[in-house]
Amino acid sequence: MTNSKAIVTLVIGKKHWDNWHSLCQGNWQKYADRHGYDIICISNPLDDSERAQKRSPCWQKCLILGEESVQKYDRVVWVDADVLINWANAPCIVEGVAVDKVGAAPEWATPNEQLSAEARDRLFETWGITDEKNERGTYAKYGIPPEFDRIVQDGIMVLSPSHHRSILEKVYRECEETGFGEMPWLSYELLKADRVQWIDPRFSTVWSVHKALYYPFLLPKPKTEASLFDRAKGKLLSKGVPPRLVDRRASECATTALLNTFFLHFAGTAGEMRLVDLESTSWRDLRSA
Repeated sequence: MTNSKAIVTLVIGKKHWDNWHSLCQGNWQKYADRHGYDIICISNPLDDSERAQKRSPCWQKCLILGEESVQKYDRVVWVDADVLINWANAPCIVEGVAVDKVGAAPEWATPNEQLSAEARDRLFETWGITDEKNERGTYAKYGIPPEFDRIVQDGIMVLSPSHHRSILEKVYRECEETGFGEMPWLSYELLKADRVQWIDPRFSTVWSVHKALYYPFLLPKPKTEASLFDRAKGKLLSKGVPPRLVDRRASECATTALLNTFFLHFAGTAGEMRLVDLESTSWRDLRSA
């Protein structure tokens, strides 16, 4: 331990470890060096019980504050393992967040809630989702009391072991998988306990939302065509366009998205992190085709 702050993530399985190690580790380290963080990557399950094995490993973020290697830090920044950081421009995420509050951005908030709602409508049409018109609808869909108009995006959170361990572990112990992982339950419990301090949504930009809003040509047609980026195969589909140009266009879009925000979260689309040119730190580094 050399700092009082740590960035913590959890990577289970060789495939996910290799992805984080090759794309994220060096990127995060530059941000950590700039702002005085240690980085802790947990590569073994924190719970290997039968119950744990029946649900997504993402639930285990609720257990990190009990880890001996994490408990000694004053502030802990949880970051999902499919996040890239605009390290040259992003400020220190813990600054301004009260130590007893969980710093997080709302789901559907970047670049603002109005434009994010437009992106959500486009994505839901693409995905064929018709039973989640708003955040209360999402809570209700997963059997959670629809008491709040916001959902905590828990892919990036500012935490404190001494203040937040008990509530995260309560969620892990008492809540069950409903089809959307831990996020709606964790969001509900944090908001009910009045523990959330909203932070700049640029710390939690979701690539699929940004893509739907600014680069909708990268999305599939609703229920009909494959997207420009085939997630299953991990390579771009040209659809009659020379592959080099398709590659370049998608790469410039993803790189621009990172440069326009602080933390870019590839939730559900981790394969697309490879589109980002991590050597670019400014719009001046981008070159047109």
